Amino acid sequence: MNTFLTPLLQFQRFFLPGLLALVAWAVWRTVFRKDLAVGLVLYLGLVIIVDGFMNTGIFLPGLEKGSIRYSELCAAFLLFNRPPLPHENSRRRTVLCLLGLYFVLLLLSALRSDPMTAGIFDFRRLIVPQIVALLVAMRGLRSSVEYRRFFLCLTALVIIVGLFTFWDLFFDRWILKGDMLNYPIYFHNRELGRFGSFFLNPNYLGAFTVLVFPATFIWMLNERKPWPRLYAWVGLLALFFCLVETQSRGPMLAFGVALLLLVFGPTGRISVRRRLGFFVLFITVFALFMPGFYERATERFSSLDKETTKEQRSRETMWVDTMSIIEDHPLVGIGFGEQQYEKVTSDYGFDAMDNPHNSYLQMAVYAGIPALAVFLFANGALLFKAVRLAIRGAATANAPTIFGQTVGITGFLVCILTEPSLFTQNVAPVYWVSFGLLLSLTTAPPEAAVENTPA
Repeated sequence: MNTFLTPLLQFQRFFLPGLLALVAWAVWRTVFRKDLAVGLVLYLGLVIIVDGFMNTGIFLPGLEKGSIRYSELCAAFLLFNRPPLPHENSRRRTVLCLLGLYFVLLLLSALRSDPMTAGIFDFRRLIVPQIVALLVAMRGLRSSVEYRRFFLCLTALVIIVGLFTFWDLFFDRWILKGDMLNYPIYFHNRELGRFGSFFLNPNYLGAFTVLVFPATFIWMLNERKPWPRLYAWVGLLALFFCLVETQSRGPMLAFGVALLLLVFGPTGRISVRRRLGFFVLFITVFALFMPGFYERATERFSSLDKETTKEQRSRETMWVDTMSIIEDHPLVGIGFGEQQYEKVTSDYGFDAMDNPHNSYLQMAVYAGIPALAVFLFANGALLFKAVRLAIRGAATANAPTIFGQTVGITGFLVCILTEPSLFTQNVAPVYWVSFGLLLSLTTAPPEAAVENTPA
């Protein structure tokens, strides 16, 4: 198959100039046109590619590493040009108060780390970008035109992510080089035939696809013009291709849950028959381009029994060990950061672990069960409101958008049962942007509902 694809290598010379031109256009739209939709996607692109993959920032004199991220510079423009503060209601205040408490508890856990500087550094590296992402997105977008432009730009980012995996898989080449390519997080998985694109870790790429696919699928169904719809199809095919090449079991199971909700859930004007028909057509088209994808995607499930035996360190044993630590520190946790976690697990006599590979256990062991509880309550309050609006269907003009974001967030919450994706610097901000947009959509006053519907 590589022989037929070889002519595509001629296009690689255009990738870097094209990416630079795209970034320049996005910066111009964000800074001079104050385009929040384009700016949000630019922010996510900087978080994923520049901050995470390239591992670079704005270097300050006298410091070994850059202390200001490019995404934070972008966020400053977005925060300055956000829409006016929407009408507050009890639901919005409740969710924001719960999230504020959640982040405060994580900060207090960082202050309790030993050494404290390590905990604070990890908090700044992992949690501050999440807070920034929520702040830039929680007021939402101004109109249906902006929401449509957001999905158009997000699809461009998705295609770029897919291109990296495509080039790495078929040509053994990179479309961009980054510092993190020299670390085991990339080359160990690459040796196993698993691909993580700019996220490097296939599990993180899988979590990203689960989060983004549902909202993009619903936008595609709502799109009336043929060329944008075809463009959305390319983005969806890129996402599904990335998910297959991760061979990540947790994200695939979460994708299955999200898919059931996506096809049979309440979304207003888009019927179940239409959604099911489009997805069957989507799978048919994908199978034509990539026959045997199902066997490729499910290859690692055959080794599940072997990996859960007690002779090997597995997620099951990590979860059991972590829960025993939580039982001894239920209220305030052990402190924040992987270094602190490794130290405590070593003190308990467990095999060395960098994290429990479960985001819920990770927040509980870091900051105590109260931190886990407020996180779950905040998501529960938001999703409960979103489901009610989606069930109302045609009575709520923005029901399809709410439905797509709800399914994506729900799938992500299932996904992090087996992954530490909520404590990453490249996936977690994407979740909080989705959370912020959904919070804005579900708490917007009735007169704003029609304006916030994708065209």
